[in-house]
Amino acid sequence: MTSTLRNYLVMALGVAALLTAEVVPAIAQPAGPSPVERLRRDTEAIHALGVSGVQARVIAPDGRQSVATSGTADLNTGRPVSSGGYFRMASTSKTLVATVVLQLEAEGRLSLDDTVDHWLPAVVRGNGNDGSHITIRHLLQHTSGIRDALPGYTTPKEYYQQRHNVYEPERLVDLAMAHEPEDFLPGKGWA
Repeated sequence: MTSTLRNYLVMALGVAALLTAEVVPAIAQPAGPSPVERLRRDTEAIHALGVSGVQARVIAPDGRQSVATSGTADLNTGRPVSSGGYFRMASTSKTLVATVVLQLEAEGRLSLDDTVDHWLPAVVRGNGNDGSHITIRHLLQHTSGIRDALPGYTTPKEYYQQRHNVYEPERLVDLAMAHEPEDFLPGKGWA
């Protein structure tokens, strides 16, 4: 190989390397903000609506977490919202569960007219409760007749005494099954 040919080859490889170096990053760059940046922007947007403090946490299937915060956790001191904070979802979880159930129904994996016994055989039994007459639709519409047996808060003192109580699902079912159902048949009333 002549030195001229070798020089052209080296120059061609050098140009190819430079072009590749310029093209690969252009291809590898995400189109738009990262998921973490979008989460941060979303918390700021919610805060801008007038919510005093916002925390959002996303947990990926592999367990990695992304957290973003915006605003104030304590209006008196101005302390910012902590990225390590947790809060009770309480009844908010009903909406999330209902969303998943409706997605499963849309995928044909269950029917809103399936009975509780179809999916949880013999779980809803006792004191007049009968899961063979209660459908998923009844549960979602709060027309099942199953009594809400959780203690309520009637005073601030009761709230502060009970606010950190945690109930496992089995315990909640046991509490409800310890009571007779509401005074209506499933689907014929609301509670």
